[in-house]
Amino acid sequence: MEQAQKINAPEQPYAPEPDAIPPRWDPEHVGRRLIRAFETLDRLPRLRGPREPGGHWPLHAVEWADELARAELDESERRTRDIAQNRCMLRPSAADIDGMETAFDWLRELRAADSGMALVASLWALSSARHRSLRRLCAQKHWAPYTFYRKRAKALAWLADWLNARNAPVF
Repeated sequence: MEQAQKINAPEQPYAPEPDAIPPRWDPEHVGRRLIRAFETLDRLPRLRGPREPGGHWPLHAVEWADELARAELDESERRTRDIAQNRCMLRPSAADIDGMETAFDWLRELRAADSGMALVASLWALSSARHRSLRRLCAQKHWAPYTFYRKRAKALAWLADWLNARNAPVF
C-alpha cells in the first residue's frame, strides 16, 4: 500500500531508491563496489599521446551500405568504433575516484592473502564492468565455471569479512 502511495504521489515523481547501502559490508555490496571501480577506471581520461590514425572530423552521414558492413564486424571492432563515434564521455567525480582507489586497495589486500582469489575477483569485476561474457572469460583462462564462481564468492566473502573486521565505513 505504501509503495502504491509513493508511485501515485502527484507532488513528486516516483524514483526507485538507487543502490541501497547496507549497515555492514556484505559480499554482494563489495562486488558492486568493485564493478563500479572498474567502470570509473574506464571513464578516466586517457594518457596524452599521438592520436589514432584517420580523419578527425566528426562523421556526418551514415548510409545503409555502411550499416550492413558494420553488422559484419566482430564485437571488439564494433565497440572501438562506437567509442570513437561517441565523443562525449562523462568524467568521474572526485568521490568516484576515491571509491575506485579504495576498492583497488582491497584487491591489493586480497592479493596478499590469496593471489588466485584476487585474480578471479578482479577479472570478474573487470568483465562485468565492461559487459563482457563470463563464459568466454572462463573458456579463455581454461577455468571451470563452477570453480570460477565458487572462488569469486569466496573472495567477495573474504573482503566483506575483512572490511567488517576493520570497521571500514560502508559507501
